[in-house]
Amino acid sequence: LNPGKTQVILIGPQKILDMIDIGGIILPGNLCIRFVTTVRNLGITLDNKLSFDPHITALKKDCFRLIRNIIKKRFIFTTDQMKLVVNSIVACRVDYCNALYFGISDYLVNQLQLIQNAAAKAIVGLHKHDHLGETLKELHWLPIKYRIEFKILLIVYKSLNGSGPEYLKSMFTYANFNHSIYLHEPRVLTQFGERSFSKSGPKLWNCLPLELKSCSTVEIFKSALKTHLFKQAFNII
Repeated sequence: LNPGKTQVILIGPQKILDMIDIGGIILPGNLCIRFVTTVRNLGITLDNKLSFDPHITALKKDCFRLIRNIIKKRFIFTTDQMKLVVNSIVACRVDYCNALYFGISDYLVNQLQLIQNAAAKAIVGLHKHDHLGETLKELHWLPIKYRIEFKILLIVYKSLNGSGPEYLKSMFTYANFNHSIYLHEPRVLTQFGERSFSKSGPKLWNCLPLELKSCSTVEIFKSALKTHLFKQAFNII
């Protein structure tokens, strides 16, 4: 191990972390690697409580900087071009690995929603303090909470239908033999367990109508799922 590039993090509830009085680990050669409170992996900052607070705080700062720069150039774009630019530069950052955000605090979900709201205002030419109104609905954008659920359900569908990796498919079993409607929801005892993919995936999947679960292709499923969640988000009957 390279001590200059190696980081060690302990993850758990705050009350457990407070009980641990270890500052690091000693390697052969009398090298010491200190524990850290955050690490970065594949572009995601993980903190020792898996709150994603440091990651979302940095993401919000970065996205608002990008939005301000885009607004300065808005006069050269049409609305459709602005939508394309915002989607490719800002929205993709908010959506990146967003399945990890399932179960985070309402405050942090709201921080992500503020980014999306600002991006929507930039597209249609609203100012910072203007009321958003029906802009998200008009853009046909799912709010953040539903975008997170969309990503998880899409991964579940792919896993169940042979388009996902085997290690994800192995997490799921149907509740009854020869019964392909409901997935077994594992019993968990912690908040981390409630947020895990093996729990959240079956939980969200079991709430879908049968016709959605029975979609024949990924593209059909994505379209039908977005319509389903869009109706939920905006109370469309």
